[in-house]
Amino acid sequence: MTKIVDFALSKAKTTLALALMVIIAGSYARSTISVASDPNIQLPIVSVSVFLSGASPEDASRLIARPLETRLRSVPGIKELSSSARLSYARIVAEFEVGYDIDTALRDIKQAVEEVKFKLPREAEDPQIREYSFAMFPVMNLSLIGSASLRQKVFIARELQDRLETINEVLAADLEGAPEEVLEGIIDKSKMETYGITLSQLYRAISNNNLIIPGGAQDTGSGKFNIEVPSIFETAEDVYNIPIKVTQDAVVTLSDIGEIRRTFKDYSSFAKVNGEDAVTLEIRLRVGANAINAKTKIMKVKEEFEKTLPENLSIVRTNDETVWAEVMVSELEGNIITAIFLVMILVIASMGVRVGLMVGLSIPFCFLLTFIILKVAEIEFNFLVMMGLLLGLGMLIDGAIVVTEYADRKISEGLDRLEAYRLASKRMFYPILSSTATTIAAFTPLVFWPGFTGQFMRYLPITVFIVLSASLVYAMIITPVIGSIFGQRRSTLVSGENEQTGEIVFDKISGFYGPWLRKFVNNPGETIIAVLMVLWFFGFAMYGNFGKGSIYFADIDPVAADISIRARGNFSSLEEKEIMEQVESKISKIQGIENLYLTTGTQWFNSGGDTMARGFLEIVGSEGKKLKERRTYTGNEVISLVQQATSNIPGIIVEVTPEEGGPSFSSPIELGIFGDNEDQVAKVTQTIEKYMLNDVEGLVNIRSTLPYPLIEWKVEVNKQKAAQLGVSIGDIGALVQMLTNGFKVGEYRPDDSKDEIEIRARFGSQLRSLSGIEDLRVNSINGLIPISTFIKLVPVENRQSVVRRNGKFFHEIGVAIDKEKAAAGGYNVADKVKEMDQWLSEQDFGTGITTKFRGQQEETEEVIEFLTIAAITALALMLILLVTQFNSFYQSSLVLSAVFMSVVGVLIGLLIRGEPFSTTMTGIAVVALSGIVVNNNIVLIDTFNRLKGEFPNLTREDVIIKTCKQRLRPILLTTATTIFGLMPLAIGLSIDVLDREIMVGSRVVSWWQNLASSIVFGLGFSTILTLIFTPAALILPSRIKSFLQNRFGLFNAQVE
Repeated sequence: MTKIVDFALSKAKTTLALALMVIIAGSYARSTISVASDPNIQLPIVSVSVFLSGASPEDASRLIARPLETRLRSVPGIKELSSSARLSYARIVAEFEVGYDIDTALRDIKQAVEEVKFKLPREAEDPQIREYSFAMFPVMNLSLIGSASLRQKVFIARELQDRLETINEVLAADLEGAPEEVLEGIIDKSKMETYGITLSQLYRAISNNNLIIPGGAQDTGSGKFNIEVPSIFETAEDVYNIPIKVTQDAVVTLSDIGEIRRTFKDYSSFAKVNGEDAVTLEIRLRVGANAINAKTKIMKVKEEFEKTLPENLSIVRTNDETVWAEVMVSELEGNIITAIFLVMILVIASMGVRVGLMVGLSIPFCFLLTFIILKVAEIEFNFLVMMGLLLGLGMLIDGAIVVTEYADRKISEGLDRLEAYRLASKRMFYPILSSTATTIAAFTPLVFWPGFTGQFMRYLPITVFIVLSASLVYAMIITPVIGSIFGQRRSTLVSGENEQTGEIVFDKISGFYGPWLRKFVNNPGETIIAVLMVLWFFGFAMYGNFGKGSIYFADIDPVAADISIRARGNFSSLEEKEIMEQVESKISKIQGIENLYLTTGTQWFNSGGDTMARGFLEIVGSEGKKLKERRTYTGNEVISLVQQATSNIPGIIVEVTPEEGGPSFSSPIELGIFGDNEDQVAKVTQTIEKYMLNDVEGLVNIRSTLPYPLIEWKVEVNKQKAAQLGVSIGDIGALVQMLTNGFKVGEYRPDDSKDEIEIRARFGSQLRSLSGIEDLRVNSINGLIPISTFIKLVPVENRQSVVRRNGKFFHEIGVAIDKEKAAAGGYNVADKVKEMDQWLSEQDFGTGITTKFRGQQEETEEVIEFLTIAAITALALMLILLVTQFNSFYQSSLVLSAVFMSVVGVLIGLLIRGEPFSTTMTGIAVVALSGIVVNNNIVLIDTFNRLKGEFPNLTREDVIIKTCKQRLRPILLTTATTIFGLMPLAIGLSIDVLDREIMVGSRVVSWWQNLASSIVFGLGFSTILTLIFTPAALILPSRIKSFLQNRFGLFNAQVE
């Protein structure tokens, strides 16, 4: 394989031309690559929704959900099947295994639904099937607020909606906070009865006059003429003049029995932004769209549109996820440039300007080659990709450092630079290849990380994989070519046994290390025991007693929080608005809140049984780079103040959940309760919820999906009596609808609307009450008779929903912990889960009842299990690679010993910083370190094996000392470059040398500090111990053989 070096040197101009093409193509790829804050993850979730107007939750569950559940259970690949039945609809959600092909899932679901559709009620609408991804969630809200009328706000919002949806990156701008339009016919009940008009006549008259009737065309021979039969409604006037009843004496039109008006349906929800009524546009982007470019275009449309707004209206931007994308991209790019700057200073100071620049060129080359591959693979440029670049920054120059350092040594021995770089590339080819391969082997298992967290985090190892592969190309091909043309003519080394370089710092370190190195080699047993004692003391004794426990992800100060408002009762829409405004008034008094958005109603996928309003708040400083300059309080302090302010509102529970970024869950702790009997599951859920409220200290935001009963009025019909009188159930139902939301009689599409508008008929507001039912009259064979003749109203208790999961009745309890009490009490989520799990194991809930911790806790367990397997797999892969290179199990095991040293180094770092072990971030650091720290040992042992053959007359002790002295500079340099690149983040600083900004403890820093500091401590500690442990371990076998030979005469062969 080393022949590739000769080929590259013989075709130097071609090699340089290819490198230049990579730089040009990479620059183009970087400028055009899609940018996003979070990775666009294809959630393996498909939902089936079926609407049946007026169906109770029990009927929707029995008639719709169960038939669909039964068939969908047999669809391959489904991990979990959930159903939720509420008033007028049922929804089934199928969650597939992560990585399952979503197109196959959709095809199988559609086929299954088609097979069972005939079993659903005829009145039900066609099932709606949809898939889910991160792109379906809004990236920005634009809200219209002001004193204008609702109709004006809706009209203007729809105009803005049309403009926004012309932007290529925008998938949709959904209108929220505005009721649907309706063409409403207010029927005069007395006139309707006077004329003897039935609802059936009304429906038939409107539907029969609202048909598309093709008139065709006539060819007369002299010309061809289309014939039009006007038959559909185009204006409200068309509806007004419809003949409802025709007699010999007169024609009764709709205008004779009522009035027509174009208005809005009854309010079902209200939206408010910063205390003002609002109509909101929730903007969603297409998959793969560049979030920052999209924001620029959206803001341009917004600014142009604002010029046309009346003075009493304004547009407020909230929930802007693109701000986080901009901040993350900008700040991480600044940190990458700073890291390059720091690394270049170190390399130039150590190796000289010419060699330093040659090594430094590997950074833009590898990064730009990475951008090309990302662009071709259609991978977005998100913050995980950027962290992968930052993580790979220190490692990617290792190969170039080793090659240039060895070439520098050969130049000092008298070789010209062409031959020096040729020899260096060939000699270091396999050590560098092995080092890169072992590092890639450590990251490879992370690419196959299962579950939601794996989907989220895998972009990090993929990026490192690409960067390291690019660095191998640069070190082995580009470096010798550039070095042979532009490299140094004189070495920086001073020839001699002392390996002096003329660099004060390095020569002092070398002078200090030399005498100690001889002691380590002369006393290998004592040295190894001392190292093992250090590892035991810090790794077991200290961390075991003083460790801060574990957390799932990074502990980040939030810049926003979700709000959920819960209350029990049969609330009207206006009452829900009053409750929401009561909460709003409490929150709005708190300082530090930038924007507050609240809306009545809830989301089907994120609701408790009694949730009646939701929203979010944004904390001052969430707009971008001036975050720390503008803040008076931290995010956690503001959220704590909100929780305190809303904790004592009678009859209302307000949950405030911080948005911390990363993989998100509805609650840190989620407990699922499963069973075959619905009432039993509900009873157990109440018992557990009561236990959490009263007996477990430090829990907050306790909510359950348990639907609390509501009062419902049931119309009981004497069907036999109604049949005798010639009255159908349909007539009765339609008549009752006239007192509620209205009786739908048709649809029409006016010129000024994109959507069809319903035509509904109902009685005037003075008649729309429960007592009004008794006054209704219906046509029968005996003429008009009171409907109360054969019906009666009965109040009944009814549930809001019926929930099932995997064929079992199901409820869930979500819980968070109070961070302030947790910090004071020294406990965390894992401790509370353990406490509650112990209590649950002691309870007897009856047969068929099972409980399971889900959500974040379930994901945490899966992450721990996977990272354990990943670490073992990485070690196994590295062992195979090392045995292949060294042909020695002992030397291969010696190389891997650095991995265990690095783990202890990570634990020391956590102890010093007083931080908990992050299951995700620290776990990734440990796995990543296993591939990084072995590189020093690989170089040491490879050099030892080479020198042992080149200097057969030297004793083993002298060979080891010579090896360590020769490799000390490249080992320290490669370690220092990785540490320097991550050092600012590790100590909590975000430094941007171009913008001349230094930020302490920013949100980006909080995200990555745990990972960066773990790598810094692990790599630093393991490097120090490697320089102590490895020389002693290399001499140990010969000492043991000598001892056994001298003491027992076991070996006759001379020990080499």
